[in-house]
Amino acid sequence: MFLSNRRIALMHLCLIGMEAIWITPFWLAIYTPAPAPWVALGILFAGLLAWSLTLELLGRADIRSPLYDMIALGLMVVTSLLVVHATLYRGWPVSEPGWLGQMVRDIANFTGGFPPAVGLIAVSLFLWQRATSATSRDLSFFNVGASFRLGLLLLIGGAALLAYARGKSVTSFLWLYFALGLTAVAVARISEKAAEAQSVGMLLPKRRLEQLLLAVGVTVGSAWLLSSVYTPADIRHFLRLFDPLWNLLRPLGYAILLMIARLLDPFFLWLDAQIAALFRNRVLQLPQLGAVAPSTTQPNPFEKLPIWIPNLLANGLLAIAILIAIITGVVLLLIYLERVRKGGLSDEAEDEGTERATFGDGVLRRGLAAVQNVASLIRRFGLGGHLLAAVSVQNIYANLCRLARERGYPRRPAQPPDAYLPVLVQAFAGYEEPLARITAAYMRVHYGDHPVTMAELSRLREDYRAVRDSEWRIHESANQ
Repeated sequence: MFLSNRRIALMHLCLIGMEAIWITPFWLAIYTPAPAPWVALGILFAGLLAWSLTLELLGRADIRSPLYDMIALGLMVVTSLLVVHATLYRGWPVSEPGWLGQMVRDIANFTGGFPPAVGLIAVSLFLWQRATSATSRDLSFFNVGASFRLGLLLLIGGAALLAYARGKSVTSFLWLYFALGLTAVAVARISEKAAEAQSVGMLLPKRRLEQLLLAVGVTVGSAWLLSSVYTPADIRHFLRLFDPLWNLLRPLGYAILLMIARLLDPFFLWLDAQIAALFRNRVLQLPQLGAVAPSTTQPNPFEKLPIWIPNLLANGLLAIAILIAIITGVVLLLIYLERVRKGGLSDEAEDEGTERATFGDGVLRRGLAAVQNVASLIRRFGLGGHLLAAVSVQNIYANLCRLARERGYPRRPAQPPDAYLPVLVQAFAGYEEPLARITAAYMRVHYGDHPVTMAELSRLREDYRAVRDSEWRIHESANQ
């Protein structure tokens, strides 16, 4: 995780920051007295980061269960109590057990409302759960994107709850969340594309990291600047610039509406006559309601009970609910800890290579290559059926290479199609002739000026469907 390569460490750091951001509004809305928003965010982020590092070090120590679970639970209990002491009982020496007794008495006293110590312990255990979950998190592009979207919804909900309960605004959190989320999603996407293409070189060189952070900063900064301009007052000021146009169009619009009303006037008169005919000579009668019998008041048997009995029952139910919540949280943490222990933590080595990183140059080069390819096809085959057939052949061959890459037979960069044909035959055994026809047709349209007829294109499509269906049959048999 954090002790692995910088790509994984950066994604985990961004994801922990995102979780701390969306947790902060809920904490500020529930806990009293609440600290300043940025102070609370710093506390939660530091706690998540420290506990995630602790669990990572504990996982790397190769400690077996049940000793691993006992150490982790001990750390959770000790840190939760230390959080309560630092927040509520800092006047007591931490080595003196008197503050523990006072904490128990304060928790048992339900007349003062919800005990703050219980809230702090619940938040601490929740942060431990999030830190435990982070150590076994899947860093694929889909999962990182899902975490980004879910966290954004939770941040919006927590901010609305905080504004309603406390009247505080945490809009500034949104920009930091976007910066962290976009960084994590971009790094996950870069890693996924690099793994699929089997590219040589490290997955996130230093220069690429700098360009990525610059792109995120420019994106979020531009959005922030636009949001400062895109306000109701500025919009009204902009619309006032068109007042002469509105004054010119207002009489015209009024005349158009008046003309439409005159055209529809006969219809409304006819509709009014039909409705009047339906209700003519009809009287609505309400049913007669019977007299309501006077209610007889019955004596309340609970009025004779002493007042301390309902209070005792309410306090008992609240204590049971708190106990069940704590036990449930501990059980969930044990499940996560066992999952982390079994999964283990391993370093992911990054190969230091000489990959050249450019700011968006890859996208521009691919787009320029696509434009050049289309221009070359138009120059050689003109506008018509031969051009569409050539584009279709290129798409068929590209999809064929994609299927082969998914089977573990990728085409090397700059590898000629005829040299790649034996690899395709290995990937799709039994389809030598269809593969040879598709390869030959691709070489004709990509390197030569020989067009493909519509009959040949139909045959090539049948060949590709046969190869593709073989891929589906393999997946179906594997699932069965």
